[in-house]
Amino acid sequence: MKIYPSLRLLWAALVVSAVTSLGSLFPENGVSLAASILNLAAYGVVLYILHRLSEESARFGRAFSCQLISLFLSILALACTFMGTSDMMVHFMVLLMVTGSLFSLISQYHMYWALDERVIPCGYAYPARRIRWCFYTPLIGAVAASFIQTLFYQNPAALVVQLVCQLAPLVLLWQYLRAVKNREDDPLHM
Repeated sequence: MKIYPSLRLLWAALVVSAVTSLGSLFPENGVSLAASILNLAAYGVVLYILHRLSEESARFGRAFSCQLISLFLSILALACTFMGTSDMMVHFMVLLMVTGSLFSLISQYHMYWALDERVIPCGYAYPARRIRWCFYTPLIGAVAASFIQTLFYQNPAALVVQLVCQLAPLVLLWQYLRAVKNREDDPLHM
């Protein structure tokens, strides 16, 4: 099965998600809420793509399952914002958000490892294990930004580090997309 069209749509959804995550930088509730809704829509597209790719490997199937749970928990957390601001509701919403983030992280792990497992058997002109850095760089960026924030309160360098580490996976995935497209467009490849 040709996976380039699905991966192109996946890349577009991840770009939308990266752009909408910038909405969290604005303190206005309306901007933040709109960014959250757009981000959920982007991850709904990711869920659809993972469902389509789940026939390709068991890892894509696990990524789909974890993404489904993550999206469900994120929608519940968003619904909790409309139910009031009692302490119990806020704690429940935070619990839902953290749990949803963990499932999203597990989903990304399976997705990027599934993409990596295709490099050698499919003959992509892409270095093996490089796509895994799409998983590592945001984690490294979050830890580095937290460290900078701890040392220097409200330092804009933390934001820059985190943004660069959020953009790196988009570049790596774009390179992977080019390798997949070149291989799938090759007339000698079946």
